Amino acid sequence: MIARNPRLTFEDALPHWAPDHEFAQIANAGSTSLPYVEGYLNRVMAQAAEEISDPVLRAQIGLFCAQEGNHYRQHKLFNKLLYPRYPGLLELERALGADYERMLKTARLLENAAYCEGFESLGLIHGEFFFEHSEELLRGADARLVRLWQWHLAEEYEHRSVCFEVHRALGGGYFSRVRGFLRAMRHLDRYGRSVAAHLLSIDRSTMSAAARAESLRRERRYRARFLRFAWPRLLAVLLPGYDPRQRRAWRGAAALLEQIRPGTLSG
Repeated sequence: MIARNPRLTFEDALPHWAPDHEFAQIANAGSTSLPYVEGYLNRVMAQAAEEISDPVLRAQIGLFCAQEGNHYRQHKLFNKLLYPRYPGLLELERALGADYERMLKTARLLENAAYCEGFESLGLIHGEFFFEHSEELLRGADARLVRLWQWHLAEEYEHRSVCFEVHRALGGGYFSRVRGFLRAMRHLDRYGRSVAAHLLSIDRSTMSAAARAESLRRERRYRARFLRFAWPRLLAVLLPGYDPRQRRAWRGAAALLEQIRPGTLSG
């Protein structure tokens, strides 16, 4: 693992950074969650490091936290562009942040670690989709946003086993892991849908009836397509033998990371 610190600029980036605006807004909804969920991950992993004696795993936790910190700081720069256009977005984000504060205060460390592993399992599914099943969705898209997601998701693959190993080191087993996965999936899906609905409702407020119907059709089509892709992979996470270390590398992900020196990323 390498902690790469990209410096992308988004001053003139548009919310509709891909030709399929509904796909872009659903991705934007995910982006708004990252300063909160990845900040939570880092706090949980920092707590776990105090309970773990294995020096190798402790070192991996440090690199994991450095990568995740770089991720959410870059997404935060882009997210700021959305606030003037979409009133109410910050309120939705802050509610998510309050959820994580409550979880840190009330849930046991093992339960929080299981949620973190659930989030990381979901990230691997999104990464495979983005690298290997989104070519036409990304054709003509803003290269900076494509690069942001590629770098982020490629590093998700690179540190894919850290939360899994932490959960196990803390005494977690199959049922704990699955509960954490289901909790993370339900929680983040609910948040993502509510934010996407907010973004798209504002977009659609100025559309004609025909354009609004077409936008709804594109959203349904994209969501159905992603669900068809994700469903067997979600089921695979529920298997007792699931191990993220066994996941194959995505086409193009390793080559992308080889092009990025620590501290740099060209747009």
